[in-house]
Amino acid sequence: MNKNRKKFILSVDDFGISPLANKNILTLLKNKSIDRVSIMINGVFTPKELKKLVESEVKIDLHLDIERKNGKRAGEGILLRGTLFSVGLLSKRMRPKSVSTHWEKQIEKFHSLIGKYPDGLNSHQHIHYFPPYFKVITKLAQKNDISHIRFGKESFIESNTATYRILAWLHKKNKKVFASSNLESSDYLVSLDWIKKMDNFLSQKKNGTTEIICHPEIKKEFEMIKIISNS
Repeated sequence: MNKNRKKFILSVDDFGISPLANKNILTLLKNKSIDRVSIMINGVFTPKELKKLVESEVKIDLHLDIERKNGKRAGEGILLRGTLFSVGLLSKRMRPKSVSTHWEKQIEKFHSLIGKYPDGLNSHQHIHYFPPYFKVITKLAQKNDISHIRFGKESFIESNTATYRILAWLHKKNKKVFASSNLESSDYLVSLDWIKKMDNFLSQKKNGTTEIICHPEIKKEFEMIKIISNS
């Protein structure tokens, strides 16, 4: 592995969100292009696909999500819903106690299907960054001896996006909780779609590791992962 590559942790999300996502993730695993895979345990995948994922020996994280009353996942606008939560405008389903119960069931389902607890925890649409949910995810990680969560000990890599600005603000609010949790995380975090100049990004001089959050069902990101993997 190139020394430069060791600075980066390539983490792909959404195994189980679609057949295309599963196919592309398994292709990347076959080529040893990625370091971590996050599975949506209530998603769609075949026993054969799951077997290939487990046999790859890659780190397998649980991609926690929240389902709406009709069974659909909370997707676009999740950051807005989190903001509404802060002023008490969300339904009981989105309250921390309900979310904790729902997420614990996902952890147990992961254990049942894969035969072990997740290597790490994160969430769909970054919902765990909202402080009430961040407390939930850290407690669940500690309870189930899961040592790694997606956080970024230092910060996010800066980006000129609204999502970055919201997450950077939430990150600051969660630092004390993370510091007292004794959990592990990468030093920095960045979403692959935030990177506009790949050469500049790859030549960065930051100390420590940077977790790159990727969604390989998106063609552009699928191709970018290959470039970073070979850098």
